[in-house]
Amino acid sequence: MSDDEQMYDEAMMEDEETALEIAALQSEDLLPQPKKEFINHKVALRALVDELSQKSLNWIQRCDVTSAEPIVVDKTENDLDRELKFYQQGLEAVIQAQLEVKKVGVPFSRPDDYFAEMVKSDAHMARIRQKLLDQQKGIQNSEEAKKQRELRKYGKKIEQEKLREREDQKKASLDKIATIKKRLRSGDLGEVDDFDIDVDSGDEGGKKAKGARGKKGKDGKPMANHKRLSKNEKFGFGGKKRGLRKNTAESTSDMSGFSQKRNKSANFSAVHQRGKTKRPGKSKRQRTN
Repeated sequence: MSDDEQMYDEAMMEDEETALEIAALQSEDLLPQPKKEFINHKVALRALVDELSQKSLNWIQRCDVTSAEPIVVDKTENDLDRELKFYQQGLEAVIQAQLEVKKVGVPFSRPDDYFAEMVKSDAHMARIRQKLLDQQKGIQNSEEAKKQRELRKYGKKIEQEKLREREDQKKASLDKIATIKKRLRSGDLGEVDDFDIDVDSGDEGGKKAKGARGKKGKDGKPMANHKRLSKNEKFGFGGKKRGLRKNTAESTSDMSGFSQKRNKSANFSAVHQRGKTKRPGKSKRQRTN
């Protein structure tokens, strides 16, 4: 028998043994199991407790504290009440342990000159501080922006009220003016002086009143002031400026300014050709140089 065949037979035998073990375990599970009996061996348990207890050791080596009263919580679902009971029990234990430590004479408070390296680095704490400052600044900016929005709303409200008040005053003034004009047209001059001003019935009267305030020239028209005269002298008298130099049919047909004799004269051609000096040639310039 070769080695390969021997290895194959051994593997088959192992598989058969494994299958038989699994079948036996399954058959044991199917069989009814006897009921377990729980026996409270108080003597053995107390012996184990005494063995594990450390009453022979000093308290400073054990550092165990037992609460005088058990915790009683009426409603376990009330997280606040439950956590408060835990806090009270821990506080009582700390006070009791502090008294025990003082009895032994072991110092437990950190001295004033004690230096201990912080768990977190200074750079990490600086980042946390900067983050807190940024959060506080963001809250302040938000509050300031909210305040500014409220002030803008209040300002708009005041502005609208002022505009409405001005419109009402304008409307009332226009109504009074219309009433006074109606009275003037009808000839009823009862209570005219509502505004303590002179009211003219038309535009011509207004123009006359406006012109009467200034000086008048020889023709009876109001004279312009010095400011208007200086501007007229500097910029002209207004009116149309575009198209003044544009040719028209009349200007094109007008030959009054044309003189054939003058155009053919030597002086006329000399005037137009004056200043046009010809540049000497290259060879001539080289000779002169």
